[in-house]
Amino acid sequence: MGIFDLFKKKEFKPKGSKGFHEVSISITRLTKESVQVTFEIPSELKNMFEFIPGQYVNVEVFLNGKNQRRSYSICSGKNEALSIAVKAIDKGLVSNWFNSEAVSGDVIHISKPEGGFHLTSEQKNVVAIAAGSGITPILSIAKSLEGNGNLNLFFGNQTTEKSIFLNELKALSCVKGTYYLSQEQKEGYKSGRITKEHFTEEIKANLEILKADCFLICGPEGLINDTKDVLKFFGVQDSKIKFELFTTPTAAPETKKEMNFKGKSQIKVMLDHEITSFEMQVPGGTILEEVEKSGLDVPYSCRGGVCSSCKAKVLEGDVAMKLNYSLTDEEVAKGFVLTCQSIPQSEKVTISFDE
Repeated sequence: MGIFDLFKKKEFKPKGSKGFHEVSISITRLTKESVQVTFEIPSELKNMFEFIPGQYVNVEVFLNGKNQRRSYSICSGKNEALSIAVKAIDKGLVSNWFNSEAVSGDVIHISKPEGGFHLTSEQKNVVAIAAGSGITPILSIAKSLEGNGNLNLFFGNQTTEKSIFLNELKALSCVKGTYYLSQEQKEGYKSGRITKEHFTEEIKANLEILKADCFLICGPEGLINDTKDVLKFFGVQDSKIKFELFTTPTAAPETKKEMNFKGKSQIKVMLDHEITSFEMQVPGGTILEEVEKSGLDVPYSCRGGVCSSCKAKVLEGDVAMKLNYSLTDEEVAKGFVLTCQSIPQSEKVTISFDE
């Protein structure tokens, strides 16, 4: 080593947050605006990254001087290398990095798979409605049903050129596909979006659809609301419907619990079997924001009430959520909340991230 080597600036290597692990990636182009990202999971972490088809992973990429965290659904089958699909969105910092700058061999950080958008072992006859990149978790689920069930799929896109995973879906014998194109006329495809009217006609033409064990909806807010309304109109139980939002919500659901509490609330947070206490002013920030100010490194991703990464259980006190796009009624009844949307409604609140 020469004397000048001692003064060379060391290459900065960002560290992942707690619960995130370093992995190298490979990039495969899917369309002009989307890529498939495959993770090289170290052998010692293979068990940790076992997943249920339909789940997602949180990724961390160091951009603009800090770790940027996002959630992406897994598109791979159980016996394939863990992969996600990323579509570039307008002003999307991480999605555009994956599509324009990332190269095979780059290193990022990811956390273990999570999420409840998946089937039970008894659900073999499935109906799925998806649009755009919302097909990502559906593809993973479809692969799990091959030779073991069937999937009646309604899939909407703008054009065939912008459609991801079309060939993969058509190659699966378990998939019966009905494909919609909103900006292209093509034989074998229906014209327009999957609207409330279109989906109503699909069901009227084939009432067997209503006998499905589970209904999966994944895509933008309008698609989810429209198709859920149609299913409920035809008498499908809420417990049979699962949905995952793939865009930022535009219309907030009604808040079921009023927020009348004002003043100081004593907060206790259980994380990794340790308790941290602090005081927060209400109205003010969310519980997640105040927890972060206290120095705790807790799980989160979207901060919009969509992904459920920040889910915790209320053990004491009263909490109200501003938005909830991911927790089921059953989870809420058990005391679970999204801390990114949670405001204390009592003088004392205890929550646990360990449940």
